[in-house]
Amino acid sequence: MRSDLNISLTLRSYREALGLTQDEASRYVGVKQATWSRWEGGKSHPQDPNGVIDDLEDIMNFRDEILDELCEVVEHKSAVLGDPTVTLVTYPTDEAFHAANPRAREKNIPSAIHRSAAAICAHLASEDRGITVRLVE
Repeated sequence: MRSDLNISLTLRSYREALGLTQDEASRYVGVKQATWSRWEGGKSHPQDPNGVIDDLEDIMNFRDEILDELCEVVEHKSAVLGDPTVTLVTYPTDEAFHAANPRAREKNIPSAIHRSAAAICAHLASEDRGITVRLVE
């Protein structure tokens, strides 16, 4: 295990930073929600804590890739349309996200990751470029 790591706090912090529920995080790493809850509560620990953290870091990297792609789309749409308001589509369900993104389907990435990236993109576009992003399903 990574030295001096509070695994309970680390798992909760990563999960919350990703905008995932305990159920979504537990499904991604292949355990029951009750198991995840015990991990976060400090009542038990994963057999391979580093593996679980690596899985969460993979989701973070995937989210960051989506974020970069979405921000490029927003900037391009705004420039082409000459409009400071851009509509950005996100996915209400895992099924819709997986249908549109084979890599997300293959890795079983929850749709909450796309919504998280879309929200961050909307914030950055507003703060950095003065672009208003409307999120729609």
